[in-house]
Amino acid sequence: MHELSIVQSMMKIVEKASKGKEVTRLVVKIGKMSGIEPHFLKESFDFFKENTVCETAEMEIIEVDVKVKCFECGTESDIKGFDFHCPVCGSEKTKIIAGEEMHIEYIEVKE
Repeated sequence: MHELSIVQSMMKIVEKASKGKEVTRLVVKIGKMSGIEPHFLKESFDFFKENTVCETAEMEIIEVDVKVKCFECGTESDIKGFDFHCPVCGSEKTKIIAGEEMHIEYIEVKE
């Protein structure tokens, strides 16, 4: 379960960004192909947040759909499942442009 180490790294970033102020909300974007399980990430966060600036914080997870760009027709399309063909023209010449990311979107701190 690599979500534990991800949360540990996230906590270091949040502690630094909050400058010691109490964090009330943490919003994270996770691509559906990132390999990160949102449920386990939230569980890990809830475990590690004790005695930190995030102790009372809630984590919100925004899941990002997989999107491809087609090199044949130029369209950008969301895809379902693991069919990476262009849904418009059927070409195999596509590139994933969204859905693999994981980042902190923003944090809210108590003033």
